[in-house]
Amino acid sequence: MDRYGKRDFFCLVGIGLAIVVLCSFLTDFILMPLRKGEITMYSNETDEFREMKLNEEALKGIEILIKETNMSRWEVLAILMGSMDFDLSDFSLKKVQKDFQDSKDFYEEWKEEELKILKDSYETIWSDVVYFPIPLSKNKDAATVSYEDSWAGERNYRNVKHLHEGTDIMTSNNERGYFPIVSMTDGVVEKIGWLEKGGYRIGIRSPHGGYFYYAHLYQYAQDFKEGDSIKAGQLIGFMGDTGYSKVEGTVGNFDVHLHLGIYLQTEHFEELSVNPYWILRYIENKRLVFEY
Repeated sequence: MDRYGKRDFFCLVGIGLAIVVLCSFLTDFILMPLRKGEITMYSNETDEFREMKLNEEALKGIEILIKETNMSRWEVLAILMGSMDFDLSDFSLKKVQKDFQDSKDFYEEWKEEELKILKDSYETIWSDVVYFPIPLSKNKDAATVSYEDSWAGERNYRNVKHLHEGTDIMTSNNERGYFPIVSMTDGVVEKIGWLEKGGYRIGIRSPHGGYFYYAHLYQYAQDFKEGDSIKAGQLIGFMGDTGYSKVEGTVGNFDVHLHLGIYLQTEHFEELSVNPYWILRYIENKRLVFEY
């Protein structure tokens, strides 16, 4: 083979190897993510996971599946959410059994590490919740509270826009100090005191690691210290409108409400917020009764 033939030969070999490498890359980059039921590593850090998209039928369907399968709520949530792109907003109760079986088949094929991350995350933020944070009143004429899904809504403080990472529970009377607030979970006081945006706040770490953040309190129920033990249903303070100021004790910059935030620790984030709205809906009827 002359020198030109050798050169052409090696060029063809090089081109062939390049094509093989390129095809392999395209397969991994394009085709693999399209496989039904596949979830990505650290899926608990995605916006889709954090948004917690559910509907009323999904809440009912999850309870049905728990009874039918003897699985935990965290496993059922991991199966349904992970295999349906973390969106159960169009969930139909009529086809829940079939959807779940199809999802379960794919779920069982996922990598063990991915499964554990997802299931453990749902357990962290759901398993310790016992009570709705605002008790009912013995007084039939008492004011009421309401809330909506305000996740990622736009907020503005000092002309700096930021996204809302929680759920606001609003009052019908806008009276600071009127509504008692109880801890949703057992736990330990991790943070207490004044924050510029959050006003008087208390942060409670639940047994499974979830961080429950109650902000804009008018006052605390007692002189809490970091490290104090808390029981689910324990009075922790009263709803107010403190915050949005560097000056401690500032009130009146917005309507009276409770800002509830729920956070978990992940591989890359010490505090990662998740949408509390459907967790609140799940425990909406689990309310203590106080006299106020």
